[in-house]
Amino acid sequence: MDRGFKWNMFITSFIPLWLSIIVADIWSVVENGIENWAHDKDIIYNLIKVHEKNIVSLFVVLVVLILMLISIHSINRFLKDKLSNREPPQIKIKKAMRANKLSSEFLLAYILPMIAFDFTALNSIALFVIYFAMLAFLCIRNSNVYTNIWLEVKGYKMFLCDLEANKMGRSHIYNDCLVISKNNLTTKIDNNMDYWDFDNYIYIDLK
Repeated sequence: MDRGFKWNMFITSFIPLWLSIIVADIWSVVENGIENWAHDKDIIYNLIKVHEKNIVSLFVVLVVLILMLISIHSINRFLKDKLSNREPPQIKIKKAMRANKLSSEFLLAYILPMIAFDFTALNSIALFVIYFAMLAFLCIRNSNVYTNIWLEVKGYKMFLCDLEANKMGRSHIYNDCLVISKNNLTTKIDNNMDYWDFDNYIYIDLK
């Protein structure tokens, strides 16, 4: 599977964290600006002082915003390309149930602990980069990037399914596959699904 797509999926999984960082850093910049304004009403002087005192925060906001927007755009373009396939492979849905807990478990396990980092201090940012790089390496290598906030925003839902495929003239059942779909797959039992193989046992419904 395309590693670039995996990376973009991983980045957009952390959209709540990126938004929290942007809000926290902008809040810090605004507070500093208000404090400076109370001592000196010169606009140009205040802008210069705020920039000097908050160069780290402003840089972090810029990098996070660019990274998030590029990843969102890349995912949208990638999915559009897959959805344009006029002859996608098909697989039959034999069993399906909603995987409701995956997103909340991901949020609690990975995103909330990282909000504790101070993104206005260089030493804290350095520690975060080390931690996040290790997490990215492990998640992308093991394809643990399917719990994706951006896909949730786009209307996709996650299902645990048993799928039946025809292999060399014989049917083969794949148990407990994760399927990402905009459709309610619990009503599609014994129907065929157009799919893209995200990774082994992880599929995206293309209908």
